[in-house]
Amino acid sequence: MVERVVADIDEIVRLIRFPGWQQTAAGEREVKKALRKSLLKYQLHQDADFFECAYGYIRQYY
Repeated sequence: MVERVVADIDEIVRLIRFPGWQQTAAGEREVKKALRKSLLKYQLHQDADFFECAYGYIRQYY
């Protein structure tokens, strides 16, 4: 299951990100929205710690 969650998040983030998205409010908002949508599929969208950890990773490495 973990592999599916990671693959879904990776796919969505790669589609919506753009160069410098981390420095814009709109970019951060869109990535967070996409992340929540991905997590909703697996009923993980309300786990705030997991969300923040995943978003931190995305912000740093994408």
